[in-house]
Amino acid sequence: MIPSMKTAAISELPKAWTDILRWVTAGEEVHLTDSDKTVARVLPPAPTTPDFLSRAQAIWGEQPNGAQLSSLVEEGRGAR
Repeated sequence: MIPSMKTAAISELPKAWTDILRWVTAGEEVHLTDSDKTVARVLPPAPTTPDFLSRAQAIWGEQPNGAQLSSLVEEGRGAR
């Protein structure tokens, strides 16, 4: 399922700024519109480093089948 795109009209920016920041902080892209045309996008910052532990927890949960997530992450990274 594709999430609905957030939009905010340029004319409403002073009132909508708090909502826009909340949306972007939550990881959403916000399109700023003027006369129903997108004129700008506000994007959340790109992650600085991959979060392997969070990704592993999303896939396998907190404690998968008796293995520690840290060992699964190390195994997934392979030999360096």
